Amino acid sequence: MRDWLDHRTGFRGILKDLLEEPLPSGTGWWFVTGSIVMFLLTVQLVTGVLLAIFYSPSPDHAYDSIRFIMERVTFGRVLRGLHFFGASFIVIAAVVHMLRVMALGSYKKPRELNWVIGVLLLLIILGFALTGYLLPWDQKAYWATTVTLNIARSTPLVGNFVSGLLRGGTGLGALTLMRWYAAHVFLLPASLIAFTVAHIYLLRRHGISGPVKPVAGPATPFYPYHAIKDTISIAVVFALLLTCAVAFNAPLDNVADPTDATYVPRPEWYFMSLFELLKHFPGRLEPIATIVIPGLVVALLFLLPFIDTRPERAPRQRPVVIGSFIFVFAMITLLTVQGFRTTPSPAAQSPQAIAQGRARAAGQTRGPVMVEDVFKNVQVLKGITVDEFMGTMGLMSSSLGLCCNDCHPGAGTDKVVWESDENPRKVRAREMASMVQAINRDNFNGQQVVTCWTCHRLRLTPVQTPVLDRFYAEAESELDDQVSKGEGVPSPAQMLDKYLQALGGADKVMGINTITGTGKVVAFGSFGGGGNFEYFAQAPDKRAMLSHLPDGESSRTFDGRTGWFAIPLAVVPKYPLTGGELDGARIDAQLAFPANIAHALSGLRVGPVTELNGKFVYLLQGNGARGSFVSMYFDMDSGLLLRTIRYTPSKIGKVPTQVDYENWRVVLTPRPALAQAGR
Repeated sequence: MRDWLDHRTGFRGILKDLLEEPLPSGTGWWFVTGSIVMFLLTVQLVTGVLLAIFYSPSPDHAYDSIRFIMERVTFGRVLRGLHFFGASFIVIAAVVHMLRVMALGSYKKPRELNWVIGVLLLLIILGFALTGYLLPWDQKAYWATTVTLNIARSTPLVGNFVSGLLRGGTGLGALTLMRWYAAHVFLLPASLIAFTVAHIYLLRRHGISGPVKPVAGPATPFYPYHAIKDTISIAVVFALLLTCAVAFNAPLDNVADPTDATYVPRPEWYFMSLFELLKHFPGRLEPIATIVIPGLVVALLFLLPFIDTRPERAPRQRPVVIGSFIFVFAMITLLTVQGFRTTPSPAAQSPQAIAQGRARAAGQTRGPVMVEDVFKNVQVLKGITVDEFMGTMGLMSSSLGLCCNDCHPGAGTDKVVWESDENPRKVRAREMASMVQAINRDNFNGQQVVTCWTCHRLRLTPVQTPVLDRFYAEAESELDDQVSKGEGVPSPAQMLDKYLQALGGADKVMGINTITGTGKVVAFGSFGGGGNFEYFAQAPDKRAMLSHLPDGESSRTFDGRTGWFAIPLAVVPKYPLTGGELDGARIDAQLAFPANIAHALSGLRVGPVTELNGKFVYLLQGNGARGSFVSMYFDMDSGLLLRTIRYTPSKIGKVPTQVDYENWRVVLTPRPALAQAGR
C-alpha cells in the first residue's frame, strides 16, 4: 500500500527532504520558536472550525450560541478555552520568534523577503485577535469593537470610509458582525495560509540562519536531533495551553448592551499598550497614538533588513538595532502594565457611554434635584424638580414662539446670566405662570384647562378678535389632546396587527432586540445644530440619544430603571429624570420597539379619522403613568406609523414631545426623521 501511494504521490521523497534537511551545527533550542508558532496556528485552525459548527453570526443568536457551546456541547468549554487562550499563546510565540530572528540577525541577506512576510504574518495574527473580539456579542465584544471603530474613524482623510467599511451600516449591528465574521473565518485564514506557504518555501530555499558564530562540526539532519527539541517544546506549550483551557473559563460577559454606561471597555493584553497610549494623546492628537506611532513601528519592521544591511549578525555588533528593539519593547511593556493599573480614558470609550457616565454622575450622586436648590431667582414654579421645571419652560417658550435667549440674553453661550431680571419678558413670564395657575384653580377646580397655548398660539400677545376667514373657511381638523373612541374605526388590536404586518410580520419584528442609528442635529433658535447624533435602543426598555454639538455633547438616556439628561451651556448641564419626565423616557424606550406598544400603554383607544400631511390617518391613543399619554398616527392605507406625540404633565400644561417618521424599510423599525419637543 505504501509503495502504491509513493508511486502516485512521491510522499517518501517529500518526507525524506523534510526530515533529513541538514541543519547547521549548533542549532539549539532557540530555533524551536517557528515550529511552536506553526503548531499553535494549527490548534487555532482546528478549534476555530469546530466552534464554527455551532456558532451563529447574528446579534440575536451569537451570544446564545457561545453559551450553548460552553454549557451544552461535550467538551465545549475546553474547546472554546483552547481557542481563546490559544490567541494569547500564539501572539507570545510569534513575538518571541520575531525577537529571536531580530536578535540573531536572521533577517539579513538573502532572507529579507522572508522577514517581510513574517511581519505580515504577525499583523494577520493580530487581525485574527481583533476580528475575534466581536464574535461572542457580549459587553466586551460590543464596546471593544466600538473603540476600534472610533479609532478607525480618527484616521485622517479616509477615517469615515474605513469606519463605514468596517461597520457596514449606520451603527454597530448585524452587518458589522457578519463582516467581521467573514474576515475572521475566510479572508484572514486565506491570507494566513498563502503567506505561511510562502514563508516555509523561502525558509526551505535559503535554510535556517544557524548560530551567530559558526560551530565546528558536520551538519545534522532535522530528524531526529532537532525534531526532538521541537516535539518537547510543543508538548510543553500544549500542556500549558490545555491547563489554561481546563482550569479557567474563557470569559463571557453579559450580552451586549449599547445603553449600559457602567461597562468600561478593556482590550486584551496584547492591545493594552495602544489603549494606554490614547490617554497621552487626547482629542485631536488621538491619531498620533492610533495611526502615527503604530504606523512608524510597523514601517520600521518592514524596512529593517533594508536599513541594516551590514553582514554582522552578533548583537554586540548591532547596538542601534538591538537598542531600538529594547526601547520599543520596554515602552510597550510599560504601557501595558500602566493600562492594567489605571482606569481607562474616556477617549477610548464609546461616546455614548461617555455621555451616559457624565449624566449618571449627576443623577445618582444625589436624589431628585429641586429647583430651589439650583436656581438663584425662582419665584413661582417652586416645589418641583429641575427636569419638570425645564419641561415647563419649554412648554411656555413653544406656546409663544420664543426661544430661551428671548428671555435670557446670551442663552446658548457662556455669557448668559440666568438669574438676571433685566429682560421684562422674563418678569411677564412669571406673571403668566401665576395667572394660568390662578385661572385653573379658581374656575376649573385646579384642572389644567387653560394654558399659555389656549390664547397665544405662537403669538406674543393673546388672540383677541375672531378671524372671519377662518370662521367661514373649511373647519380645521384639530383634535383635542384626549380623544374618545371614533365611529367605524378598527380596534386597537387590529391597528397594531396591521402595523406589524406592514413592518414585515410580527415574528420578524419581535426578533429585533437592538436598534442603532445616526443623523444630523437641526438647530432651533440659539441651541443645537451643526452636529451629529447617535441613537441606541435595546429591548425591552433601554434607550440613549447622544448629540455631538459644537459646544459639547448632549445626551438623554434611560437604562430601564433610571434616566438622565445632559446638555452643554444650559442653566443646569446635567440632571436626573424624575416623575413625568422619567415616565416619558421609559415610554420612549419601550415604543422604540413596535411589538411593545400594547404592553407599554394602557386604555388603548382609536379616535376619529383625521388628516396628517395630506393623508388620512387613524389616531391610536394610550395612557402612561401619572397622567401622561401618547397619540400615535397611522396611515390608513399602509398601516405605517407617521407620527407619535407623547404628553407629559407640568405645572402649566401638558408638554408635548413629537416624533415624525419616514424612510420606512420592510422588516425594520421606524426611522425617526424629525423629533420635536416642547422644551
